[in-house]
Order: sequence, then structure tokens, then C-alpha cells
Amino acid sequence: MKAIVLVKFTSLETRDGYRQLKHLKSVTDSFMVYGRFDAVAMIQANTLEEVRHILLSEIQPIPGVIETMPCLILEDENQPEPGQSPLRINS
Repeated sequence: MKAIVLVKFTSLETRDGYRQLKHLKSVTDSFMVYGRFDAVAMIQANTLEEVRHILLSEIQPIPGVIETMPCLILEDENQPEPGQSPLRINS
């Protein structure tokens, strides 16, 4: 299960907080962004409960984190599985 987590930091702790965020073991990719949130982290977990645990025990305790918004990634049913060829429709 993959999730994207949007993270907002206090203005004085954005860079330090982002450095800590990107080094978490559960974070597979991360970016600093401009907008309502300051960072985006892609996390990998086995269950929804594990996503919750990562949020509560790893991301939210980072100094300066004031808001998180997890977004679960739903796999596209129309995309072929790895190793399968894409479905083609003859017209």
C-alpha cells in the first residue's frame, strides 16, 4: 500500500523538518513544494494500520510539523500488472 502525505511545517522549521522527513525509512520519495503544504512524502506500508502508525509515530513527531494530510494511492485497474502487455483494442 502506498500513500502520499502532504506535510505543513512552521515557517522556521521547514528545512530542518524536511531533512528529517526525507530520511525516514518508510519514506520512499519526497519533495519540498510551494503552496498550502511545504513537503510531499511518498510512504510504503503493508496495511492501513501501518500507514496510521507511520503518521502518528514517525512523521507527526518531527519538530515543526503542524499539519499532515495522507492520501491513499488507489491502483489504476486499467493499468497492466508488471510483466503483462497492455490491452489493445483492434478497430
